[in-house]
Amino acid sequence: MLNIAVKAARRAGALINRALLEGGLDIRAKNRNDFVTQVDRAAEQAIIDVIRRAYPEHSFVAEESGASAGARPEFQWVIDPLDGTTNFIHGFPQYCVSIALEHKAVLSQAVVYDPAKNELFTASRGRGAYLDDRRMRVSKCAQLADALVGTGFPFKELARIDLYMRQLRTLMGACAGVRRAGAAALDLAYVAAG
Repeated sequence: MLNIAVKAARRAGALINRALLEGGLDIRAKNRNDFVTQVDRAAEQAIIDVIRRAYPEHSFVAEESGASAGARPEFQWVIDPLDGTTNFIHGFPQYCVSIALEHKAVLSQAVVYDPAKNELFTASRGRGAYLDDRRMRVSKCAQLADALVGTGFPFKELARIDLYMRQLRTLMGACAGVRRAGAAALDLAYVAAG
């Protein structure tokens, strides 16, 4: 199943890269500061098509098209075809394809593919996590003062921005640095890679 997820992620990544080169994005706002492009939709459809060919009875939860039930709902694919769409729109190369498989509500497979850097993060329950073909290990950093911290902030709803800024100020004084890159799945993959 992991191989199919990798194939689907790479197919979506190829669409994303091609669209970036061709330009002419059709950008629409789903909500305030929350965008979708034709690339998000095309990448999502490519992922679903690849997986459905291999597993036609599985279910899906996808960012753009929502949920679709299959004859075997114990297998559910969770898809974000372009995590970091705002970055993508602005040409900031920090975005990825994110695909996971839940079996009986337990995460069993995961793929995060960065098409800009051609980096592939994979994980299988009980078998570890990899960046390309190298086993990943989390950092051995044990002190917050020595840590580089990755974070995210809400971008749709800003009613509590003052609270977030106070927390950020405190954290910045306590660690080696803070990064907010704008693609949560890729941020988490980097944490897993140390």
